[in-house]
Amino acid sequence: MTYLHLENITKSFGNFFANDNISISIAAGSVHAILGENGAGKTTLMNILSGLYQPNYGQIYLLDKLIKISSPSVAINYGIGMIHQHFMLVPTLTVGKKTLMP
Repeated sequence: MTYLHLENITKSFGNFFANDNISISIAAGSVHAILGENGAGKTTLMNILSGLYQPNYGQIYLLDKLIKISSPSVAINYGIGMIHQHFMLVPTLTVGKKTLMP
């Protein structure tokens, strides 16, 4: 079942297109990662989903119902929130393996 669907989301700032016809479907209970190089539009897309920006074009569906996310509080009312990246949210991690002794 599709929980969230973004269809043809486009966001421009003047002549610069940060997002151009982005479509993605998110199934209920699934985990997704948005990956890309700096300037690829990841944060812009998440800011649209969390209500900080409005798309120039495109639709957002929640449980197959067309919704308009006009502000962060509206997004939160739909159960959508954003945790902004910050290096202090998680302690420094390592790929080293620890062995615990009984």
